Amino acid sequence: MLLIKKLLSRLIVLCFFYSADTLSVEMTGLYDVTVAYDAVNFISNKNAQKKALEKLLIRIMLSNDENISMLIEQYFPNPGRFIRQFKPNDDGLIVSMDGEAVQEILLEANKNVWGADRPITMILVAIDKGMGEREVVIDDDMMNNLNQLQNTNKNRVMRQKMHAIANSRGVPILFPMKNDVNQLSISFSDIWGGFSENLTDIAKNYGASIVLSGKVRNDEREINDWTLHFNNSSTSFSATSENAINFLADTLMARYSYSDRVPAKEIEIIFGNINSINNFGDIFLALSNLSMIESFTVEDIHEDYVQYSIYYNGFTSDLVASINNLNLWEKTARAPNKLQYNENSILEYKLKL
Repeated sequence: MLLIKKLLSRLIVLCFFYSADTLSVEMTGLYDVTVAYDAVNFISNKNAQKKALEKLLIRIMLSNDENISMLIEQYFPNPGRFIRQFKPNDDGLIVSMDGEAVQEILLEANKNVWGADRPITMILVAIDKGMGEREVVIDDDMMNNLNQLQNTNKNRVMRQKMHAIANSRGVPILFPMKNDVNQLSISFSDIWGGFSENLTDIAKNYGASIVLSGKVRNDEREINDWTLHFNNSSTSFSATSENAINFLADTLMARYSYSDRVPAKEIEIIFGNINSINNFGDIFLALSNLSMIESFTVEDIHEDYVQYSIYYNGFTSDLVASINNLNLWEKTARAPNKLQYNENSILEYKLKL
């Protein structure tokens, strides 16, 4: 055990030097945006660079209707500084931004930002075609029946528009997959009736924690009825399919965004079944990659467990859900998602043996 303690001490020092690089690798996807320019024009065009930064800001900040162009002029007068690299694709250029540096500037300016830990939302859409015909939109709904081709194309266009808005806002969404075993449990009646518990159970089978359900009548393709099932409550509204995704993004950003004006909270967590340096490394990397965790320190080391003090932003229930979703723990040794946490509580997890 003494050897493990010595190794842990060395690993703690090394990880503090390398954790920043680990984080940036894990969050790269969020900071990649696409702009419709060629390489030559992009290098020499400050407006093109501003456009790339603007697309990033839309993903990571709670603007409160703030003029993003004015924000860029005030805090990012040289947007090229925040561009790491770019490469061509079919739509122009994929531009990789230094998202962490951008977030630091926003936080220093007392702006709210949304980190890279983003819950998956399941999209469940029921379509009433009339004359008793009904269907649930799935991610690959190409039918062999040519008579259904027109409706299939409409569904595909709706999905593509929703995916495009979700990508621009940095919100991960998914539709049920064709021929997936979980598809069998998806009921038109559950979606149309808004049975929140059933829909949430379906989402969990796909690894999603939030449900956005829609009711579409075939003759009303623009404004439809939607319900967001989130955090043990449901919110109903009417919108186009694209604006339904914007509503989802605004709701999540309002909940998960944070600023330096709100001090980080502290929680104590014990991780059991620690029997090797690899176990400790797995935990360290897992915690490092949760962006709502600001910092953490080892408080105590015993024969088979390590106790951490973790400082985090946001809601305790969200932190617990994020940690629970890590594929490291024994199923019987996870904190409940609906945890009623108080300052005297210590959470406990056990690594898989």
